Amino acid sequence: MNRIVRNNEYDPFARIYNRHWGRDYRAEAFPIVQRLLLSRLKPHAEILDLCCGTGQFTEMIRQQGFRMTGVDGSEEMLAYARENSPESVFAVSDARAFALEKKFHAVYSVFESLNHIPDLEGLVQTFRRVKKHLRPRAPFLFDLNREPAFILYWNTVDALVEKEDVCVLRMDYDEESRVGTCRMTAFCKDRTWKRDDFTLRQTCHDLGSVQEALDQAGFRDITLYDARDVGMEGDAGYARTFFLATS
Repeated sequence: MNRIVRNNEYDPFARIYNRHWGRDYRAEAFPIVQRLLLSRLKPHAEILDLCCGTGQFTEMIRQQGFRMTGVDGSEEMLAYARENSPESVFAVSDARAFALEKKFHAVYSVFESLNHIPDLEGLVQTFRRVKKHLRPRAPFLFDLNREPAFILYWNTVDALVEKEDVCVLRMDYDEESRVGTCRMTAFCKDRTWKRDDFTLRQTCHDLGSVQEALDQAGFRDITLYDARDVGMEGDAGYARTFFLATS
């Protein structure tokens, strides 16, 4: 078994991510999470947001009356999460190795966060960790991008230009390795402009292998939903699959 090194790729991206990323996705994903996950829970249930990022989605769920805990591998992202959802609890850890002293009524991981897990072994490790932290018959919901989304969105150059933030993205997807690589150059202005160069990676996981990993980790009642079929109509809904399983 490979030694787990915490994925902190998002540390240099945290400021720009917090200010500019994910608003459209959150608006589209929220009703899906409500329908597939929250509708199964009692008021004040305890929920884990795995790979919670900067915590805006955590706060949206908390405002529905749930008690929230968030886990993420990036300390910089969590610094913003604590500001965005001050009544939630946050812990820094890799998704493959987190250990909390409680069990939850539900766990979710959205915004294709688990595409950042690099291999099948890592998915099994993650799913086993999730299973360990769930109460019996509790739901686990997550989404993954499929290969058509990588081919369309990860073979491009894009840029964000704002008054105090500039970010250039150079993206490519290798169909042989099934790995998408995003090389980013970011400029943030405080008193002066500061440049950061960093790389983010995602892996396109075979859906059948993901189902097998869930089964291997002890999950059952595994159901797959195409994002379009559950109401995600914008660009984020293209070639995206939601997985729902029970512990």
